Amino acid sequence: MASGLRSVLGMAAGVCLALTLSACGEHMPGDATGAKVLRNLLEKNGVDAKLVSFKKVQGREVKRENVDAYELMYEAEIQFPEGFEAKCADERERGKCAFLGIDDDRTFAKAEVHTSEGTLHFVKSEKGWMAEDNHAY
Repeated sequence: MASGLRSVLGMAAGVCLALTLSACGEHMPGDATGAKVLRNLLEKNGVDAKLVSFKKVQGREVKRENVDAYELMYEAEIQFPEGFEAKCADERERGKCAFLGIDDDRTFAKAEVHTSEGTLHFVKSEKGWMAEDNHAY
């Protein structure tokens, strides 16, 4: 009886381990990854800002031909320690205004906090999820 119970417990432990390991391979970008990517993108685009909070509100997988992608929708609070002059009315390419969630020109006062909504894009690669900041996660 004891050896039968040990066999069942051993198999259950093996199944749990297999499920845990397979879930690691399917890891999708979350809050921590999104926050890091957004910080990198703002810095890369010359925005002197502090990310106060970041929350993934939704995510979805996108499969096209031979590409696996992931879209992470977020809400973030961004503070401008020295203020910021956002020239967004004429932005034609995805840049700082898209990451800030702004369509028009706007001036932020020193230490003002802006609530932003946006989407970050990731593409599956051999190294993990490649983000718009050109880093793999």
